[in-house]
Amino acid sequence: MSVIQELLKPGGGIALIPFIRSTIMLLMVIVIGMGIMDVARIHMVVLSFLATGLLISISYFEKLWNEVQGARAKEAPISKASEKVPEKTD
Repeated sequence: MSVIQELLKPGGGIALIPFIRSTIMLLMVIVIGMGIMDVARIHMVVLSFLATGLLISISYFEKLWNEVQGARAKEAPISKASEKVPEKTD
């Protein structure tokens, strides 16, 4: 499977979380550097606040995703006998 197909299948976007996290960290480094150099300082403070909030929300989403996946793994697998295909009656 290609990378694009892997990302577009249901649940595939979770693979992007490390990339998103590293991109936001790079943004934070640049924003802090620009703030130290006194370039639009108030804007850099606001942007760093928003980026921090985004990092926290991504971490929270990943934690919940892992909990759901763990709960699904613990569930008993559905037997093939219970997956009966209904017969057509028309």
